[in-house]
Amino acid sequence: MPAPADPAPAPSAFRSDLFLGRRVLVTGGASGIGLAVSRAFCDHGADVVLLSRNEERLAAAAAGLGPQARWFAADVRDADRLQEVAREVGDVDVLVNAAAGNFPAPFSAMSPNAWQSVQDIVLGGTVNATRAFGEPMLGRPEAGCSIVNVVAGYAWTGAPGVSHSGAAKAGVLNLSKSLAVEWAPAVRCNAVSPGPIGDTEGMKRLGEDLGLADAVVASTPLKRMGEAREVADACLFLASPAASYVTGACLVVDGGQDAVGPFGSMLTAMQA
Repeated sequence: MPAPADPAPAPSAFRSDLFLGRRVLVTGGASGIGLAVSRAFCDHGADVVLLSRNEERLAAAAAGLGPQARWFAADVRDADRLQEVAREVGDVDVLVNAAAGNFPAPFSAMSPNAWQSVQDIVLGGTVNATRAFGEPMLGRPEAGCSIVNVVAGYAWTGAPGVSHSGAAKAGVLNLSKSLAVEWAPAVRCNAVSPGPIGDTEGMKRLGEDLGLADAVVASTPLKRMGEAREVADACLFLASPAASYVTGACLVVDGGQDAVGPFGSMLTAMQA
């Protein structure tokens, strides 16, 4: 049976003015999944603030998104800089923590600096951004504010080859659930866990440099890579009124990979 084709772009399932009058801040918002999230919120009426380290990439991304987007160069590891940006930006209604750092390496080959670098970006950066842009939400309990953190499926499994990222993402997932309780009812806090997303640099490296694209597709029940816009749609849902009773959740967007388990692998082998 031939593999299903990648889905054609479809009209949005959400109203175009769903986030009109809302301010959304996206860390890592100038590339990859973060850029797709920025675009999705712009397309649905929000004023979007992009954060990233690369000024050239930020300027290009914001120009492509239009007048609703503005940007600030900031390293999420720099808590003081994020506080400066927060004072200039003002109230934020939705925070999406999408900044990430990762590279494949076995644990025994990682230097302490390599390990710590990923911890500081992924977990430390999420903490810094949440303090700067999320904590002030507590003073506006009537505003319906929310936080969405981008994690990964290996946050609750092993992460061989990327243990630094796995440990950091597990921390972000735990933080998401912890703040869902501590900051309720003023702020909802959820997570999104993408699977193999074809239009990201990380998956392109796995597919093109390591030749793993076919194996990844074969291991995915929906038999295709995901698209960054599909992850962005999950973020839209979690930040929208449709998810007003959803907090402390992790929405998995992975084509069924997390559901496979050992018996799914056996079934795939029998069908081969």
